[in-house]
Amino acid sequence: MSDLKILIVDDSLFFREALARGLASNISGTVEVDKAENPFDARDKILSFDPDVMILDVEMPKMNGIEFLRRLIVQYALPTVVLSSRPAYKNLALEAGAFSFIEKPSMTLGSGDFMKKVAEEVCRAKAHGDKLIAESQEVIPSAPEPLKPPAQPADVAPPPKPQPVSLFKNYGSHDQVSQHLSRVVSNMNAMKAIAQQMKSDKPEPQSIPLSSLKAPVPPRKVELIAIGASTGGTEALSKILRDLKPPLPPIVIVQHIPPMFSKLFSDRLDKECVIHVKEAEDGDKLESNSAYVAPGNKQMRVKSVGGLMSLDVNPGPKYGGHCPAVNVLFKSVAENVGDRAMGVILTGMGEDGAEYMVKMREAGCVTLGQDEASSVVYGMPRVAFEKGAVMQQVPLNGMAMMITAVANYK
Repeated sequence: MSDLKILIVDDSLFFREALARGLASNISGTVEVDKAENPFDARDKILSFDPDVMILDVEMPKMNGIEFLRRLIVQYALPTVVLSSRPAYKNLALEAGAFSFIEKPSMTLGSGDFMKKVAEEVCRAKAHGDKLIAESQEVIPSAPEPLKPPAQPADVAPPPKPQPVSLFKNYGSHDQVSQHLSRVVSNMNAMKAIAQQMKSDKPEPQSIPLSSLKAPVPPRKVELIAIGASTGGTEALSKILRDLKPPLPPIVIVQHIPPMFSKLFSDRLDKECVIHVKEAEDGDKLESNSAYVAPGNKQMRVKSVGGLMSLDVNPGPKYGGHCPAVNVLFKSVAENVGDRAMGVILTGMGEDGAEYMVKMREAGCVTLGQDEASSVVYGMPRVAFEKGAVMQQVPLNGMAMMITAVANYK
């Protein structure tokens, strides 16, 4: 039997897996972890997995984590630790009923410290939940063996048998728990119905058929590929990079990701891909068939001296609220590489990258954007497309093919 059961709710597959590993190594005893990618998935996991503690992200597709917590906590007293890179969410999370709030890693919070802090808060949340359960239980003093009751007249009904106590969080009798769970399911189904109704107001976007795609013709041989992504980008990048095969020019990538995860992410991709993938370092010389992922909390720029390209990777101020920022990378590419480069903007919340993808296209770069149907969040690619920065929208399953066609055009 597990000493601690944790449910991790986050839309990033990579973050879920990394957090699960980190918690297992920082908590003593037997730890069992289940994972959910959105609040509706979490609803089902709460009922089937029966977690002791939930770790909840805020910014997720389908429903905001704080709204999910508000709706859940009135029906199900599950200790919840909220994680977010935006400290402004702290008060909202605590007001919604979170046990605690932890800011996702920053420059002052290394990977080891972050994992230890999350593990400590999870253990504190579990202890808090256990205390509430103990206080809610009736304390029945022990009594001597009761005497055999006197015989009852035939027309008198025997006293009712005691009802068995539920083991489901010790919330009460089986009937009470059944009613409690029915309320939870009803509440969650109502949430889903509202979301579906809102979604039905807008037609479901249709993915662009691969047969209709036509690769833009680059003005010159492509010597660099620059890619930007945010929400949903780790999964999109994983698919694209796994599908890419040499020969290819160097690839530089900005994915909005905490510093502790950029190294893990690039190392994982390096094992899965034919091309070489690494976390970028200041002074790296850009080589063919290699991809360079910007470290979390460092801005990455491309330099070109005498036709040789290298990287400037250093701590820097946030641009548009991001570090690394896609706009910072794209600006350096537009200015230092120009029409020898290709730009790609993938799924993500907000508008990072759109401003300087416009400049890339004006400089003669081929520019591609992920289409709405295949994007987890059609924010960044939508803004770039509306600004006229995107030459061709491409579904995720055709992006590697399109990149290869443009990069190897003769």
